[in-house]
Amino acid sequence: MSEEINHFVQTLNSEDGVHKNTIISYKYDINQFNNFIKKKKKSIKSIIKKDIIDFLESLKLKNLKNKTKSRKIFALKRFYRFLISERIININPMEKIDIPKSEDTLSITLTSNQIEKILKFVSKKTNNYIDIRSNLIIELLYSTGIRVSELISIKTNNIDLKKKNILIDPPEKGKSRKERIVFFGEQTKEVIEKYLEFRKIYFKHKDNPWLFPSNNTDDYLTRRRVLQIMHGLADKIKIDKNLMHPHSFRHAFGNHLLSAGADIRVVQKLLGHSSIITTQKYTEHRDKLIETIENYHPLNKNNENIV
Repeated sequence: MSEEINHFVQTLNSEDGVHKNTIISYKYDINQFNNFIKKKKKSIKSIIKKDIIDFLESLKLKNLKNKTKSRKIFALKRFYRFLISERIININPMEKIDIPKSEDTLSITLTSNQIEKILKFVSKKTNNYIDIRSNLIIELLYSTGIRVSELISIKTNNIDLKKKNILIDPPEKGKSRKERIVFFGEQTKEVIEKYLEFRKIYFKHKDNPWLFPSNNTDDYLTRRRVLQIMHGLADKIKIDKNLMHPHSFRHAFGNHLLSAGADIRVVQKLLGHSSIITTQKYTEHRDKLIETIENYHPLNKNNENIV
């Protein structure tokens, strides 16, 4: 890794609000570009706009999606703005490089029948910690609509079983990672209670605050590990692996609430979009949000449209 890249990464690490996964992605993308220009016998500081275009052309040959190419361009744009600000270079080669438009694709989601099939499978396998963990991961993703980054960073002492809510307090704040409250129904509460009993036994020699502790570290499960768990379930359930993605359950949560007649503004709040539910605003929204979960979520036993 070049001195300039190392300096950039160190600066990002010292800034508030920059998530570690963003830094890892930036580091990977910029190093990929650095390796490309090295083959042209150039350096980070000596490149021109044509070198950037050549790099982007090389990405086309790999059939990368525009979303991936956009991420790499964002990383390079931020990197070269940093080099300008540090007076390491005088001309920004990324200045007139455009971000490609994203493909018009529909968000991957799950139908009610597919959700029913998945829940039926995981709910039958709850006789050991690993299986009940898989059950709870699916339950929480679908019953609350939380992001996978929010799921893995749940602390046990932030779960209120009596009020049936969870304080989402990500250790690293940033875009889409803000403190908020999410709600769940009676069925999910029962799964949480059973899981906590197994967790207490499984980690009896390990003091860990996370709901889903890592087996190998003192941290929580990684997003990659959650995806591996879900892909393992996909093989067993005989369902498309592309559908067994954490975000698919988040989309299903929102879509199924709206299909059942829930107010779109309330669903947006439940998903944490734009009007984030902070602890300060919690009492203002709480009753309406709980009412929506109780009356419209397919997992709730009071709802006639039960999955």
